[in-house]
Amino acid sequence: RILVLEVPSGQVSGSIPLPGRPTGLVLNPDGSKLYVTCGAARSVVVIDPALGGTVATIPAGHTAMGPSVTPDGKLLCVASRFDNDVSVIDLKGGTQVARVPVTREPVATAITPDGKSILVANHLPADRSDSFYVTAVVTIVDVATLETTDVRLPNGSTGLRGLCVSPDGRHAYVTHVLGNYELVPAQVVGGWTNTNVLSVIDTTNKKLLDTVLLDDRSLGAANPWGVATTADGSR
Repeated sequence: RILVLEVPSGQVSGSIPLPGRPTGLVLNPDGSKLYVTCGAARSVVVIDPALGGTVATIPAGHTAMGPSVTPDGKLLCVASRFDNDVSVIDLKGGTQVARVPVTREPVATAITPDGKSILVANHLPADRSDSFYVTAVVTIVDVATLETTDVRLPNGSTGLRGLCVSPDGRHAYVTHVLGNYELVPAQVVGGWTNTNVLSVIDTTNKKLLDTVLLDDRSLGAANPWGVATTADGSR
């Protein structure tokens, strides 16, 4: 179910039942519709926040999650985790217009402010585990052509979860785990084997800019998840 909370009191003012466990939600730009992915039910539930109830259901893929809406409110993008693709849904007709294959287990999507690109966080690497370079990728989909570009993260990157785009559309931020695969597995408790990081992607040139450590010294910040920017993009 979806709970409606009053701000700033945090009091529950409403409860909306769903056909399955929710895996993600997003409002359309004018706030008139809420789209909720339900993984087990393989569907997207359309909710009218004013009425506090479901108005439609749109079929989706296996373990649908990580929805995002284009700035013009015309398209909904949904990651189908175990289908390894992203569904592009026409919201006016409520129909799927494309399924775009991505690398492996997409869990989050984000759309640039100009509506031209969809970014997709692939949860796990698709490389052979005995390769020297083993890393998950962020896939960038061109909305007009549906062509894809994979941005490879630092060696050992895995467990991607959260993804967002800066307000100016120049950067994308993704949270993930970084395994030091080439190092001797010493100081496990101190975080020398796995660290928790935030990677920054240049969306224009489609390349990795930098990776920022989230852990404190000898203290891990295990499994970083959601990420968002302030409205001005400064934080």
